[in-house]
Amino acid sequence: MKKNILILGSESPRREKILLDLGLKIKKYKHNINEHKFIKKSNSFEEAVKCIAIAKNESIYTNLDNNDKNYFLLTADTLVWNSNFFFSKPNNLDEAKTNLNKLKNNSHFVSTAICLRKKEHYEVNFQTTKVVMKNYSDRYLNEYMKHNDVLSKAGSYGIQDKEFNLVKSYVGCYNNVVGLPVCKLIKLLNKMNLKIYNNILCDKHT
Repeated sequence: MKKNILILGSESPRREKILLDLGLKIKKYKHNINEHKFIKKSNSFEEAVKCIAIAKNESIYTNLDNNDKNYFLLTADTLVWNSNFFFSKPNNLDEAKTNLNKLKNNSHFVSTAICLRKKEHYEVNFQTTKVVMKNYSDRYLNEYMKHNDVLSKAGSYGIQDKEFNLVKSYVGCYNNVVGLPVCKLIKLLNKMNLKIYNNILCDKHT
Protein backbone atom coordinates (compact mmCIF):
# COMPACT_ATOMS: atom_id res chain seq x y z
CA MET A 1 0.00 0.00 0.00
CA LYS A 2 1.37 3.40 -0.98
CA LYS A 3 2.28 5.60 1.94
CA ASN A 4 1.06 9.16 2.29
CA ILE A 5 3.72 11.76 1.64
CA LEU A 6 4.11 14.54 4.16
CA ILE A 7 6.56 17.41 3.87
CA LEU A 8 8.30 18.05 7.17
CA GLY A 9 9.63 21.55 7.70
CA SER A 10 12.18 20.46 10.28
CA GLU A 11 15.61 18.87 10.44
CA SER A 12 14.88 17.15 13.74
CA PRO A 13 15.60 13.40 13.57
CA ARG A 14 13.29 12.92 16.55
CA ARG A 15 10.31 14.44 14.75
CA GLU A 16 11.15 12.48 11.62
CA LYS A 17 11.21 9.19 13.55
CA ILE A 18 7.79 9.84 15.11
CA LEU A 19 6.29 10.55 11.69
CA LEU A 20 7.88 7.45 10.18
CA ASP A 21 6.46 5.42 13.07
CA LEU A 22 3.03 6.72 12.05
CA GLY A 23 3.57 5.19 8.61
CA LEU A 24 4.16 8.41 6.69
CA LYS A 25 6.68 8.98 3.92
CA ILE A 26 8.70 12.13 4.60
CA LYS A 27 10.26 14.84 2.48
CA LYS A 28 12.20 17.43 4.46
CA TYR A 29 12.62 21.15 3.85
CA LYS A 30 14.33 23.94 5.78
CA HIS A 31 12.75 27.21 6.88
CA ASN A 32 14.53 30.57 6.78
CA ILE A 33 12.79 32.65 9.41
CA ASN A 34 14.19 34.50 12.41
CA GLU A 35 12.44 32.79 15.33
CA HIS A 36 13.58 35.27 17.97
CA LYS A 37 11.66 38.19 16.50
CA PHE A 38 8.37 36.35 17.14
CA ILE A 39 9.32 35.76 20.77
CA LYS A 40 10.03 39.46 21.29
CA LYS A 41 6.68 40.50 19.80
CA SER A 42 4.51 37.92 21.59
CA ASN A 43 2.73 38.34 24.90
CA SER A 44 3.55 34.80 26.04
CA PHE A 45 5.85 31.95 25.08
CA GLU A 46 2.85 29.79 24.17
CA GLU A 47 1.65 32.48 21.78
CA ALA A 48 5.16 32.79 20.37
CA VAL A 49 5.58 29.09 19.69
CA LYS A 50 2.32 29.01 17.71
CA CYS A 51 3.34 32.07 15.68
CA ILE A 52 6.72 30.50 14.90
CA ALA A 53 5.19 27.21 13.72
CA ILE A 54 2.82 29.11 11.41
CA ALA A 55 5.61 31.37 10.10
CA LYS A 56 7.81 28.37 9.34
CA ASN A 57 4.92 26.79 7.47
CA GLU A 58 4.18 29.88 5.39
CA SER A 59 7.86 30.40 4.59
CA ILE A 60 8.36 26.85 3.33
CA TYR A 61 5.04 26.66 1.47
CA THR A 62 5.83 29.83 -0.47
CA ASN A 63 9.04 28.26 -1.78
CA LEU A 64 7.68 24.82 -2.69
CA ASP A 65 7.32 23.84 -6.33
CA ASN A 66 3.79 23.29 -7.63
CA ASN A 67 3.96 19.52 -7.28
CA ASP A 68 5.05 19.61 -3.63
CA LYS A 69 2.29 22.12 -2.84
CA ASN A 70 -0.15 19.25 -3.34
CA TYR A 71 1.23 17.40 -0.32
CA PHE A 72 0.55 18.04 3.35
CA LEU A 73 3.12 20.29 5.02
CA LEU A 74 3.92 20.00 8.73
CA THR A 75 6.00 22.45 10.72
CA ALA A 76 6.66 22.55 14.45
CA ASP A 77 8.46 24.61 17.02
CA THR A 78 9.48 23.84 20.59
CA LEU A 79 10.24 26.38 23.31
CA VAL A 80 11.69 25.61 26.71
CA TRP A 81 10.79 28.35 29.14
CA ASN A 82 10.05 29.46 32.69
CA SER A 83 8.40 32.55 34.09
CA ASN A 84 11.42 34.73 33.30
CA PHE A 85 12.94 33.68 29.98
CA PHE A 86 13.29 30.93 27.37
CA PHE A 87 16.17 28.54 26.79
CA SER A 88 17.17 28.46 23.13
CA LYS A 89 19.33 25.97 21.28
CA PRO A 90 22.91 26.66 22.40
CA ASN A 91 25.53 27.87 19.98
CA ASN A 92 28.32 26.03 21.79
CA LEU A 93 29.01 23.75 24.75
CA ASP A 94 29.55 26.66 27.14
CA GLU A 95 26.05 27.99 26.40
CA ALA A 96 24.63 24.48 26.78
CA LYS A 97 26.21 24.12 30.21
CA THR A 98 24.89 27.53 31.27
CA ASN A 99 21.38 26.50 30.21
CA LEU A 100 21.55 23.21 32.07
CA ASN A 101 22.87 24.82 35.25
CA LYS A 102 19.96 27.28 35.18
CA LEU A 103 17.49 24.42 34.71
CA LYS A 104 19.03 22.26 37.46
CA ASN A 105 16.82 21.44 40.46
CA ASN A 106 14.01 23.60 39.08
CA SER A 107 10.85 23.18 37.07
CA HIS A 108 10.23 24.64 33.63
CA PHE A 109 7.80 24.28 30.75
CA VAL A 110 8.14 22.84 27.27
CA SER A 111 5.67 24.05 24.63
CA THR A 112 5.49 22.58 21.15
CA ALA A 113 3.23 23.98 18.44
CA ILE A 114 2.39 22.14 15.22
CA CYS A 115 1.01 23.62 12.00
CA LEU A 116 -0.44 21.27 9.37
CA ARG A 117 -1.26 22.66 5.92
CA LYS A 118 -2.92 21.36 2.76
CA LYS A 119 -2.61 24.00 0.07
CA GLU A 120 -4.12 27.27 1.42
CA HIS A 121 -5.79 25.71 4.46
CA TYR A 122 -3.88 25.13 7.68
CA GLU A 123 -4.63 24.09 11.26
CA VAL A 124 -2.50 24.78 14.33
CA ASN A 125 -2.40 23.27 17.82
CA PHE A 126 0.03 23.15 20.72
CA GLN A 127 0.87 21.30 23.93
CA THR A 128 2.68 22.35 27.10
CA THR A 129 4.40 19.97 29.52
CA LYS A 130 5.86 20.77 32.94
CA VAL A 131 9.33 19.28 33.52
CA VAL A 132 11.29 19.02 36.78
CA MET A 133 15.05 18.55 36.57
CA LYS A 134 17.31 16.61 38.93
CA ASN A 135 19.74 18.32 41.26
CA TYR A 136 22.68 16.92 39.30
CA SER A 137 26.31 17.48 40.22
CA ASP A 138 28.88 19.14 37.96
CA ARG A 139 30.47 15.74 37.38
CA TYR A 140 27.15 14.19 36.38
CA LEU A 141 26.42 17.12 34.07
CA ASN A 142 29.82 16.83 32.40
CA GLU A 143 29.23 13.12 31.79
CA TYR A 144 25.81 13.90 30.35
CA MET A 145 27.27 16.43 27.93
CA LYS A 146 29.99 13.97 26.93
CA HIS A 147 27.52 11.22 26.04
CA ASN A 148 24.60 13.18 24.56
CA ASP A 149 23.95 15.71 21.80
CA VAL A 150 23.18 18.97 23.60
CA LEU A 151 23.62 21.41 20.73
CA SER A 152 20.60 20.44 18.61
CA LYS A 153 17.96 20.68 21.33
CA ALA A 154 16.01 23.56 22.83
CA GLY A 155 17.06 23.76 26.46
CA SER A 156 20.18 21.68 25.69
CA TYR A 157 18.75 18.37 26.89
CA GLY A 158 16.62 15.48 25.71
CA ILE A 159 14.03 13.78 27.91
CA GLN A 160 14.60 10.63 25.85
CA ASP A 161 18.36 10.45 26.49
CA LYS A 162 19.20 7.10 28.05
CA GLU A 163 22.62 7.84 29.55
CA PHE A 164 22.80 10.33 32.42
CA ASN A 165 19.21 11.53 32.00
CA LEU A 166 18.70 14.92 33.66
CA VAL A 167 14.90 14.81 34.04
CA LYS A 168 13.45 13.98 37.46
CA SER A 169 9.76 14.04 36.50
CA TYR A 170 7.22 15.58 34.13
CA VAL A 171 3.52 16.35 34.08
CA GLY A 172 1.79 16.09 30.70
CA CYS A 173 2.83 14.72 27.33
CA TYR A 174 6.21 13.00 27.03
CA ASN A 175 6.40 13.18 23.22
CA ASN A 176 5.73 16.90 23.41
CA VAL A 177 9.09 17.29 25.19
CA VAL A 178 10.74 15.09 22.56
CA GLY A 179 9.47 17.61 20.01
CA LEU A 180 6.13 16.43 18.60
CA PRO A 181 2.91 15.96 20.62
CA VAL A 182 1.56 12.84 18.91
CA CYS A 183 -2.00 13.01 20.24
CA LYS A 184 -2.42 16.61 19.06
CA LEU A 185 -0.89 15.70 15.71
CA ILE A 186 -3.21 12.72 15.17
CA LYS A 187 -6.22 14.95 15.85
CA LEU A 188 -5.04 17.36 13.14
CA LEU A 189 -4.31 14.51 10.71
CA ASN A 190 -7.80 13.10 11.24
CA LYS A 191 -9.41 16.53 10.97
CA MET A 192 -7.70 17.15 7.63
CA ASN A 193 -8.32 13.60 6.36
CA LEU A 194 -4.71 12.48 6.12
CA LYS A 195 -4.81 8.70 6.53
CA ILE A 196 -2.15 7.06 8.71
CA TYR A 197 -1.49 3.34 8.99
CA ASN A 198 -0.01 3.13 12.47
CA ASN A 199 -2.40 5.00 14.74
CA ILE A 200 -0.05 5.14 17.73
CA LEU A 201 -0.93 7.21 20.76
CA CYS A 202 1.12 8.94 23.42
CA ASP A 203 1.45 6.29 26.11
CA LYS A 204 3.69 8.28 28.42
CA HIS A 205 1.35 10.82 29.95
CA THR A 206 1.49 11.52 33.68
